[in-house]
Amino acid sequence: MRVDWKEIWDANPEIFIGSGWEQCTEEKRKIWHLPSQFSYFSAGDLNLRVGIVASQGIYKEDEFLLGGILFGNRLGNGARTVIYFVAQDFSPVFFGSIAKLGGTLIAKAVYWREKLTPSLYPVQEKDYLKSLYKINFGDPRPNWEFWERQLNPVARNHLKIIKNYFDSLSKRRVKASFEKSRILYRWGNIEIAEIKQKGNKFELATKVKWTRNKNIATKFLKSGWVDLSGTINEEFCRAILGILDLLENMEVNGSLDNRDHLAIKLLHDKEFVPEFFGTPIEFPWLAKERSEFSDTGQLIYFELNHQISALNFILDKPVQRMVSTLLVYTALEYSIMDGKKLTPIQWNQKIYVLTLPELMDELRLCQSWLLQTEKFPIILLPEDWKTEGFKKYKGVTQMDWEDFFTY
Repeated sequence: MRVDWKEIWDANPEIFIGSGWEQCTEEKRKIWHLPSQFSYFSAGDLNLRVGIVASQGIYKEDEFLLGGILFGNRLGNGARTVIYFVAQDFSPVFFGSIAKLGGTLIAKAVYWREKLTPSLYPVQEKDYLKSLYKINFGDPRPNWEFWERQLNPVARNHLKIIKNYFDSLSKRRVKASFEKSRILYRWGNIEIAEIKQKGNKFELATKVKWTRNKNIATKFLKSGWVDLSGTINEEFCRAILGILDLLENMEVNGSLDNRDHLAIKLLHDKEFVPEFFGTPIEFPWLAKERSEFSDTGQLIYFELNHQISALNFILDKPVQRMVSTLLVYTALEYSIMDGKKLTPIQWNQKIYVLTLPELMDELRLCQSWLLQTEKFPIILLPEDWKTEGFKKYKGVTQMDWEDFFTY
């Protein structure tokens, strides 16, 4: 049943600082690229614009927040704007994220209770950042010892053989990533093989989701096993080497996806990255549900001098990516507030944003609605980063490095 939002707004005039609400037309919504699952209303004058974004049912946080920010930017056009988010429920991460909005864009949250009178209940701003908010972390990320304990003796021995095989490929930038019931082997961010637990045994296979070419996928999709001679079957090994050859060729000729290309450059840079960010590490916890972390897995983490740095790439859709980054930042922040540290080392309370020069204008617009832009330093990639990596930054001191940041 469709909700008559305007009737609700008119019945609760004390909730909002605006009145005389006009609904955003479908035509304008499409022109402004606003998410279609929400309803949008506007009011105000030239000095203060006011908007409402309403969700009738369950929503994805990144889409809801994006809808409000896009709508606010369009309404305000640089003028001070207040956006109300109206929904049946909000998560602590959503509250924490809208509390970080300021400058030209201010956000407020309002609960909607369909069967109550009155039906709208504004959330007090002091409640956005309650210290009792906690992210429900799952188990610590497992390691080889954890996996060995889950397997029978034969499978445990086979796992060691497979581990040794992939360890031999480390010079080709292959690395293991652990999850609760599987081990992924990645080339940069690209998954090339998977060990999946099946009871006290496991299955081994290549991964080909990185390609949309059906012929390539068919060619390289192979199962693996350890035979009686104690070696991995030749067909599987041949497929893995073929995948690596292809990916390395794609890197050289510039046909990798930009995010995958940048990830492989960052994770295996030998000069700039180790000096300024340190050694790559994995996010230490496994969420029970993906939403509990607001997709912290999209970041790349480094450790240097007992401090964690988190990096994100914004190589397209800058406003959408920045909204996602804001949610991830809040999730990480609440993990610290929970008293359950990421690791014995400390997060530096920043997410570094790596981006392209042509996206800077839109990212500066994003900065205009952030209260603390210093929490999201922007690093401009060199124009030749695909071929030369970060050679441009070689020899730059820590003091000089601040000049590369845009706040």
